Amino acid sequence: MPTVNLVFLAAFRDVAGTDRTTVEAATPRAALAQLGILDALVAQTPIVAVNQRICDLDIALSSGDEVALMPPMTGG
Repeated sequence: MPTVNLVFLAAFRDVAGTDRTTVEAATPRAALAQLGILDALVAQTPIVAVNQRICDLDIALSSGDEVALMPPMTGG
């Protein structure tokens, strides 16, 4: 199982209770489920970036990957 670094941005810091953590998980979805915050974040339609590339929650992760989770952007 890959060891990955999760980074929570903006309001997702409050949901996660931290701005970053390290977990062992095969996908971002599995990492969030392991932390018990999958449903709370999915309900807010997160933008997921792995190593600074936008992707989805089911991308396969490799050890050392950085997974950033951020709220969707809004404009006006």
